[in-house]
Amino acid sequence: AVISQKSDYDEIDELVQMIEVHNKKALRDGGIVIACGMSKYDNDSSVASVFERADQNMYVNKSDLKAGKSG
Repeated sequence: AVISQKSDYDEIDELVQMIEVHNKKALRDGGIVIACGMSKYDNDSSVASVFERADQNMYVNKSDLKAGKSG
């Protein structure tokens, strides 16, 4: 789990995109892929709900990567 803030939070979409680019190359070349799920606070009642969304997104991404898909 990563909690981003300041400039990392401002650039979170670009950082996730960097992971997606890495995964595309890794899938093509037989390298190591990194499952990633991200969620932003959206008037949530708790930090736990943000984490749960990110965790669900990570498992979707993990499933896609196992199927040979990225991004």
